Amino acid sequence: MPRSVLFIKHIEYETGGHATTLLSHLPTREAVFPTALPPLDEIAGIVITGGQMSAADVDAFPSLQLTADLALRAIDAEVPVLGLCLGHQILGRALGAEHREGAVDEVGIVDIDVLEPEPWLGAHVGRLGAMRWNSDVVSLPPGATLLARSATVENEAFRYGSAVGMQFHLEADDRVMRLWDSVASPTLSQLRSPDAVAGWRRHLATDPTLLGVVERGFGAFAAACAARMDAEAPALVA
Repeated sequence: MPRSVLFIKHIEYETGGHATTLLSHLPTREAVFPTALPPLDEIAGIVITGGQMSAADVDAFPSLQLTADLALRAIDAEVPVLGLCLGHQILGRALGAEHREGAVDEVGIVDIDVLEPEPWLGAHVGRLGAMRWNSDVVSLPPGATLLARSATVENEAFRYGSAVGMQFHLEADDRVMRLWDSVASPTLSQLRSPDAVAGWRRHLATDPTLLGVVERGFGAFAAACAARMDAEAPALVA
């Protein structure tokens, strides 16, 4: 089977936002609360999206452990892996980071300080206003490179081999925000206010720095997946 980019989702209404849009020129497939995942030979890259459960809820949500196991094998095989929010925490835990539940109460646009010129973050260094919605955090995994921090979270983004985790929602587009303010329980407006949500949506739609990072960052991730897609799959051993 030809290789494709795998979106692993742990919430029914997850769209993938900008990640889905900017990878739409590549073959993709999705697994929602998966009970099984495809073999690495069929995968060009992996995007692990957000969710409302804790990354520690592996008994209630076995798909979390399946995802972590696949992510580790993907990193060993140098397959591109991108973890967003919950995906960041799944990656961090799998790589040996400390996971703290309920450590913060962050909803809205947060100033992120990007420390390293990571291609999947658009090679941007400096301040970035990005959407956050999380209470759990993970420390920097042993051996990982810290890419970004904020005033409340030391590990906002990291790279480990072929994987990057981002605590913030770089993928959040207007459709994602509308779903979070209508289908999610509680909604964004219930957690903060309709006026606050309107301001966040304006920022996500118009901030040139963020939009540049989104386009360049997901574009670079797509290029990494395309390179694996173009590479010849290893011969199967009889």
